[in-house]
Amino acid sequence: MNSKRSFFLSIVVAVVLGVAYVATAAPGITWANFGADGGDLVAAVAVSGVPHPTGYPTYVLLGRLFLSIPFGEPAFRVMLLSLVATALAGGLAAFLFARTARDRSWGSILAGLAVGLTFGLAPLPWSQAVIAEVHGLNAFFLALALLLAAALSDPDRTTRSRLVVFALGLVCGLALGNHLTFVLVLPAVAVALWHCCKRESARLYFGAASGFALGLLVYLYLPLAARAHPPVNWGDASSWDGFWWLVSGGPYRGLAFALPLNEIPGRIAAWAGLLLDQFGIAGVILGAVGLVYGRSRLRWLDLTAGWIVFAYSVFALGYHTADSLGYLIPAYLGFSWWVGLGILKLAESVSDVRWRAGLLVPVLALAALLLRVPGTAAEVDASDDRRAADFAAQVMAGAPEDAIVLTDGTEDTFALWYAHFALGQRPDLHVVAAPLAQFEWYRQGLQHTYPGLALPGAGQANVELWVDELLSANTLPVCRTQVTREIEALSVVFKCEP
Repeated sequence: MNSKRSFFLSIVVAVVLGVAYVATAAPGITWANFGADGGDLVAAVAVSGVPHPTGYPTYVLLGRLFLSIPFGEPAFRVMLLSLVATALAGGLAAFLFARTARDRSWGSILAGLAVGLTFGLAPLPWSQAVIAEVHGLNAFFLALALLLAAALSDPDRTTRSRLVVFALGLVCGLALGNHLTFVLVLPAVAVALWHCCKRESARLYFGAASGFALGLLVYLYLPLAARAHPPVNWGDASSWDGFWWLVSGGPYRGLAFALPLNEIPGRIAAWAGLLLDQFGIAGVILGAVGLVYGRSRLRWLDLTAGWIVFAYSVFALGYHTADSLGYLIPAYLGFSWWVGLGILKLAESVSDVRWRAGLLVPVLALAALLLRVPGTAAEVDASDDRRAADFAAQVMAGAPEDAIVLTDGTEDTFALWYAHFALGQRPDLHVVAAPLAQFEWYRQGLQHTYPGLALPGAGQANVELWVDELLSANTLPVCRTQVTREIEALSVVFKCEP
């Protein structure tokens, strides 16, 4: 009976989250919620290309499946991958909590409901569920891996399933093909395997390793796709040097743990403020109670939640970019687990006085969560953000025939790549990302994308001089875009030279 209740609970959570996400989802490309990278991701999916490091082959291949949905523009269809993945992550978290709670009462079911909704309706996970990004899929793989590991560790099981072990390895491999930060989860998975299978046959470990290796084969997509010279082809992974540059993070390697020491206190304060923003005062208190006093039937799972919160928080705190917030989403999944444990601990304490009052604790927790929903929805709503689409439309309509369009940054480049490559608009234009001209792979890629364009020699490494030589070698109209970032606003200017 409890299995049926838990399964029904997971469906309810996923549906509720899905409805909330659909109501606030971006209809196309967007700059809302740090969503500028979506233009690059969707363009790569549409042309079977390779997006920015680390290439995200799992995301691209799954994005191709969602691209076959017969409605909406390409960016909306690929965004649905984030939406579905995040909703399922919340549903799986709810199911896992209800199944591993120490007592399988209605209180545990309601606490599981709180876990799934607390995670899925928190501002950061919600904000990434409604745009084309990789973080929602990362959360889904995390929840699924923990569920499979728990299935092996469940004390009610008397046998170990080879299929589950293989599936666990496969999920971990595919997860690394979506986001390399999933490597932070692997120690917890290894501990779970050792805990449940240390007396079992070595075939189980071989099955896990086989599944893991099979999942990692998704990285073969990168060199195979690069060999076709798609217009979005970061790093040109057809060579070993290009492949390694791509999957190892290329230009972003120096950002990990690169935050200056004098900025660390400010980041920690911001982390604490974000935690309060995600869960509210009641949620933070419940999470603290769950961390200190809460216990499920699987102690290693409680410890894993702590490890995930710690590891991903440290990584996000040390990553020297303003949009490193997305790396905290797995940490918030772990904190939601603590919220559920805190609810059950308080319910247990209250029920010692009056048993019916025990159910009141999860009910009040859910009520506090739902009261936050309208404000969160307004904060993350991307349904009316048309800045990126309007900018791309302006360029596509205003650029002269055969013009060279020189872009300046992330927002303008990726928005135009989406319109130009994914939607096939203005094939006569030559969209050139000036900042990327520093890379030989990009200059060579331009030769394949625009064979009629005269390009400077390979020896020119200075970007400004390279651009000057490009314009001198081609008697074509020239347009430029410029991105200006201020504290509260983003401005993108487009103008063509007479």
